[in-house]
Amino acid sequence: MTSTAVCRWLSRRLIDVVRRFSPSEREDWAHAMSREVDEIPSERDAVMWALGCVRASCYERFISMKPSSWWPVRMGMALWIALLASEMFAYSVITLANKLRLFTEHLPLLEVPPLWESVLAVVTAVSFLLAIVLILRRSRAAFWAVVVPCAMMLSGFALRVSRPESGVPQNLSMAYHRSHYFLIWPILGLAMTMLICLTLWHDRRAPVPN
Repeated sequence: MTSTAVCRWLSRRLIDVVRRFSPSEREDWAHAMSREVDEIPSERDAVMWALGCVRASCYERFISMKPSSWWPVRMGMALWIALLASEMFAYSVITLANKLRLFTEHLPLLEVPPLWESVLAVVTAVSFLLAIVLILRRSRAAFWAVVVPCAMMLSGFALRVSRPESGVPQNLSMAYHRSHYFLIWPILGLAMTMLICLTLWHDRRAPVPN
């Protein structure tokens, strides 16, 4: 087999890869590239063109992929959001129980947060539960259902830190001095939440299959 025949065979195999990897909504584009390669007179140029087509088709496939379409990813995101919801529910329940004197030992620090902050925590937790449903149903609205309660949760925490009488800055400082690795877990948690938001944002931008 001559080098010319080898180059022509290779270019056609690469175009087959293009057709296989291109997303369904770009099928016409893939066929147009396959016709174009047959019009190139130089066999070497045809191979280079086909390689460029493979790279372009892989990129198109990547941007059209929805990570949440894989059930392990959806379940992982749902479990993490459920953890955030349980944390907000626990905070609101403990704070309200302390205000209503349901504890045998009264905790003065929990008297500092106003009642509306506990209500905001409940609303945030309910919003997270809604986000879980939307994530499992692969809804595009899941992005906002996660971002909005996350913003509410961070805003509530920022308000608590801004009040010196809450004791939050002192407790964080003491925990940090006991172990410099204390901040690793909050940072990892924030990074995980941001990764989920980015994944859902990417899913919103992915084109809808025809």
